[in-house]
Amino acid sequence: MRDATLTAPAGTADSAQALEFVWLELTNQCNLQCLHCYSESTPNSTAKNLLTETRYEAIVTEAFELGCRHIQFIGGEPTLNKSLPRLISHARTCGYEFIEVFSNLVNLSASLLDVFVEHRVAVATSVYASAPELHDLITQTAGSHERTIRNIRRVLDCGLRLRVGVIAMEKNKAELESTFAFLRDLGVTNIGLDHVRGFGRAQARSTCSMEELCGKCAGNVLAIGPDGVVAPCIMSKYWSVGSVLNSPLRDVVSSEGLFQTRRGIAAATARKLGADQCYPECAPHDPNCGPNCSPNTQCTPCAPNAGRGCDPNGWCGPTGS
Repeated sequence: MRDATLTAPAGTADSAQALEFVWLELTNQCNLQCLHCYSESTPNSTAKNLLTETRYEAIVTEAFELGCRHIQFIGGEPTLNKSLPRLISHARTCGYEFIEVFSNLVNLSASLLDVFVEHRVAVATSVYASAPELHDLITQTAGSHERTIRNIRRVLDCGLRLRVGVIAMEKNKAELESTFAFLRDLGVTNIGLDHVRGFGRAQARSTCSMEELCGKCAGNVLAIGPDGVVAPCIMSKYWSVGSVLNSPLRDVVSSEGLFQTRRGIAAATARKLGADQCYPECAPHDPNCGPNCSPNTQCTPCAPNAGRGCDPNGWCGPTGS
């Protein structure tokens, strides 16, 4: 059973804790325009793309030197950054044990798939419905379902580790069971369920709330945006804690600002969920999740992934079936 309080904040002003996981956003641009997108990405949202390939390589190296062994390349849509193959190779050369690319899989060239295979890259993606028209409605891009599913099959055929996230929202809530069944029929065994979080295009209030976060970002994880901004996670940019364009990553990791922000996130997410409950999506499926476990993100699509699922088979269904 996990401890009854959320993972203690990792950083202090006096000593840097080793990082466990880093999200590295390679662009804010995306070839989709999903209704719920936390980063408000579009095909034209390139203004934040400030980091060069050389700078990204330096960040990958510095994070490794701080103890990080798990990294995810994400966006926007990371495959739109032509440096992705070289950054994957650099991460593997550094010695990262786990490299994941979170892509919508709308475009997956043969050469990039070869890079994934060569470097044993794990792949993560999202599918919003089994029905193509509903998935395309949510992505606001005709044909996106067909292309994503085709590339899921290619990834599976190569024997790569794959996980698929399903985001429950008003438009697809009646189709969750059929979507999970559809994915299982494709051969996907690691399926995660999460709900829409109130950031970006899904934000319903005038100001962001830490209570919308999952709580995992109170631990030793960090996200670094294409503009150099560092935040506890990809959805917590409203509470950024520095920039790699202004300070070494080591200084950000050991900053009092990060320490206090993580404390605030832990308190806010515990208040929302209560100290004695788990996410309802995860609780029935996670053998480590007892009545007193803390909020956790084992099932959420954004969660740091090291091959751990909600159950020994890595699958978390919408109703506990």
